[in-house]
Amino acid sequence: MIVKRFLIAILIFALVFSSCTVSNQLKQLNIEAQQQYEQKSYENAFSLYNQIITSKQERGKKAHANIYQNAGISAWYIGDEQNAIRYLEEVKGQSAASAATYYYIAKAYLKVDNLSREIINLEEFTEKYPNNKLITEVNGQLFMAYVRSENWQKAFDHWSTLEDEQQNQPKLIEGYIAVNQQLGNSSEVLPLANKLLKADSDNLAALEILALYYYTLAEGRYQTEMKAYEKNRTNRQYKQLLDALQVINSNFKVSRDYFERLYKQNPDPRFANYLGNIYTRFDNKQKAKYYYGKAKQN
Repeated sequence: MIVKRFLIAILIFALVFSSCTVSNQLKQLNIEAQQQYEQKSYENAFSLYNQIITSKQERGKKAHANIYQNAGISAWYIGDEQNAIRYLEEVKGQSAASAATYYYIAKAYLKVDNLSREIINLEEFTEKYPNNKLITEVNGQLFMAYVRSENWQKAFDHWSTLEDEQQNQPKLIEGYIAVNQQLGNSSEVLPLANKLLKADSDNLAALEILALYYYTLAEGRYQTEMKAYEKNRTNRQYKQLLDALQVINSNFKVSRDYFERLYKQNPDPRFANYLGNIYTRFDNKQKAKYYYGKAKQN
């Protein structure tokens, strides 16, 4: 009986000692992991945090939310988006999320192209942390997420939250042009295209919008004036046609310049065909033939 009690006491002591040993080991791992994390040695930090999490799981327990948070952020920095999402979602599951949680998990969802989850986390950030230092970047990402998801009205409404510097960034202006086109705000598109071209002189979207605008303006006026002259062949009507042609040709020249810049970067047959049409209006048969030929080649 005495021996049995002695063995039980030894077993209890061994279990307690083992538990203390594991606990001390985990504390040491956490200290080392934190040091690596603060030094931005994210690969080492992730490895250490992962050991802590695995050890806890083997004993049927969960690590502290801060462990999952740092592990998730470390995973993001080493390009492991899946583990970043897994660990940061665990932080949210423990109701311990911070601004950093939403910020990094939204970035991870962007990377893996999960648009709906990206938007959810970005929106939660803007609702919970409107004065956070990261809000400017988050607003920019959320705007582009709305554009990519074709939430045109939300994107339009969200544009006003962006800083002036952001509203002058080519990528964001391009997105806002798409928003206004989809919502039928045609009067906004041309000024935005000019703004975009100032920010990026080779921007294809801006060049195409401006090229088509001036082409449509010139061709529409040309058709109207020619029909009027064909209907009423008087000296007065002829003079009106000549006066109109000065404006028409001026607009065709502007359109031509944009299309030539556009075609140089992107030799799309559509652009070649427009150039052929413009040179036909200029009665330049050689260049018209050249561009029509290019249009047929592709």
